[in-house]
Amino acid sequence: MPSKTSYFNPALFRKNLARFWPLWGGASALGALAPLYLLAALIEEGFFYTAGQPLEATIGYYSILAYIVPIVSLFYAALCALAVWSYLYNARSVGMLHSLPITRKGLFVTSLLSGLCMMLIPYAVTGALTVLVSLLAGIFEPAGLLVTILGVLGESLFYFSAATLIVFITGNPFAFAAFYFIFHFIAAGMEWLVSELMTEFYLGVSQAYTGVVEFLSPTVFLLRKLEVFAEYQQITTPGGWIENGGIQSVTLVNGWLIAVYALVGVVLLAGAWALYRRRRSESAGDVVAVGWMKPVFRYGVALCAALTGGTLLYALFAQASYHVTARPVPFAVCMAIAGIVGYYIASMLLAKSLKVFRGSGKGALATLLASAALCFVIAADPFGVEDYVPGAGELTDAAVRIGTVYGRSLYASTSDPAMIEKLLDLHQAIVAEKDQLKGRKQPWENAFYVDLSYWTPGDHVGRYYSLPVSGESEAARLAMALAADPDTQENNLFRNVTPSDSNDIIASRLTGGTAGVYNTETRQREDIDLTMEQANALEAAVRRDIQAGRLGRTMFLTDYEEYSRSVYDGELYLHYNLTYHRENPDERNSSGSTRDTESRSVYFSISIYCTETLNALEDMGVLDNTHRLLTQAEQEAMTEYTDWDSAGGYYGEYYGYADTAYPDPGAAF
Repeated sequence: MPSKTSYFNPALFRKNLARFWPLWGGASALGALAPLYLLAALIEEGFFYTAGQPLEATIGYYSILAYIVPIVSLFYAALCALAVWSYLYNARSVGMLHSLPITRKGLFVTSLLSGLCMMLIPYAVTGALTVLVSLLAGIFEPAGLLVTILGVLGESLFYFSAATLIVFITGNPFAFAAFYFIFHFIAAGMEWLVSELMTEFYLGVSQAYTGVVEFLSPTVFLLRKLEVFAEYQQITTPGGWIENGGIQSVTLVNGWLIAVYALVGVVLLAGAWALYRRRRSESAGDVVAVGWMKPVFRYGVALCAALTGGTLLYALFAQASYHVTARPVPFAVCMAIAGIVGYYIASMLLAKSLKVFRGSGKGALATLLASAALCFVIAADPFGVEDYVPGAGELTDAAVRIGTVYGRSLYASTSDPAMIEKLLDLHQAIVAEKDQLKGRKQPWENAFYVDLSYWTPGDHVGRYYSLPVSGESEAARLAMALAADPDTQENNLFRNVTPSDSNDIIASRLTGGTAGVYNTETRQREDIDLTMEQANALEAAVRRDIQAGRLGRTMFLTDYEEYSRSVYDGELYLHYNLTYHRENPDERNSSGSTRDTESRSVYFSISIYCTETLNALEDMGVLDNTHRLLTQAEQEAMTEYTDWDSAGGYYGEYYGYADTAYPDPGAAF
């Protein structure tokens, strides 16, 4: 009678489960805490909140699947794979198992199934208890549960397959741990390293990581792409308020990605089997168990060392020259040195010996040349990242933040094409002057910064420039013009209290104001509350000064004496009551409405050039012979500096720790 070959060994399967029961048993016990906590919470609130809302449970299922399962599976799959394949890392164990009357295919299938079983037991226990709790609470929803089960199966298959593949590449558990996490994060990490290198060489480029190859880092990609979206029923009350009713539907956004990664897991299993078929038993203990992967490991470590170590070396030694951007030649030298160090470290790990220098000249030279070439290629900017200025037609929104010498700044964000064109003109001027800017050394005196942000339908681009205040610079001239531009100043002051779709404000109502002045009789600061009429007059006057280009005139002053004589120390406030629509439907107020109200204030300082505002304050009686606005120069002239131990003092914004009582101002003026 012909014999049959079995690809599954029940005895080995049971032995694996029995031997490693603390692993899956402990994970099951930890997982059971979640449904037990849910049950306790439901009992405490009397099952009232979730009664009749089964989709609430679906939101919970999908949230766990999207935000928790990838992280848990990442670590738990590594432990399960190490458990069932641990015999491959010990020469005696691998020799014994490979001598048993079980084919390699039988060992592979049996260990694979036992590992997957250990992966799924804790999820099954947790899921079963959660279903039981949801049945007791009356919120059981089968469709959401089925999607969650399929998602857990898909993610578990992928993560365990990835861990299994790494097991067969390595020969010891420490190398497995390193390779496993490198496998999951190398793509995002390398893109981040290259992006950081670009920020060193490219003027204005910062945080250029965009996640182009992030799909090769599954955990990062899943956590960023998987989302839970709940659609609520909209109810209009007799009073015109819009309220959220019950949940109409719940969607796992980009849930199809789990299916894609599950298919990738099947491919990884095929690759794992191909490696296991040809794996030598003698490779137990090696850092890399696959011969053709050893050069990949050696030069891969050298590349990572060149990027990380080169950047660190340059920051420690060569950056002391304070150039605006990195210099390619010193940076290439630093990368070459770090790359060679990484090359020899990898060689020592592979050889398990310190004697790796003989005959290594060609490899070291190749590493040196490749590291330097990589540096020069990135510095050459082949894709034109440094010179990139988006077209106005492709932008949906843009924003600018300008900060100047003495701390004055403005921020404006807009979707207005005319204002976007002004920002692009400024950006073009900066790019046109990049050679002069990169040729200078920092730190500059009297420097200001420009922070530009652009949004397209699917992307965001940012640029940050530190520029010297110079009358010969077209970029500085345009920045000064933009700082005094009426549209920019209106946006800077009133953006957060002006109704628009971008901030969800439906209505805005001025409710009052406050003026901070100095009382010459009491020698104290006073905050004078403005009536509605006075607040309206102040707002109108400020807007007239804005339209005349008077706000922003002092931002770029470089002479501190002139600046301090021009800028008033006190602040003016305008108070508003806002009605807005909550962006997130889940954030309902106590009445269940998505509308809400909020009090918000606009505060600002003025200069001697804001004549409309000064005249309005005098006309309304806020400023008179007794109440004055003091310039910073007048304020500092009257300030008596004291120690931190002085009683009744405070920390002033511009002049340090000082007494609250001012001397007679007559001598200072």
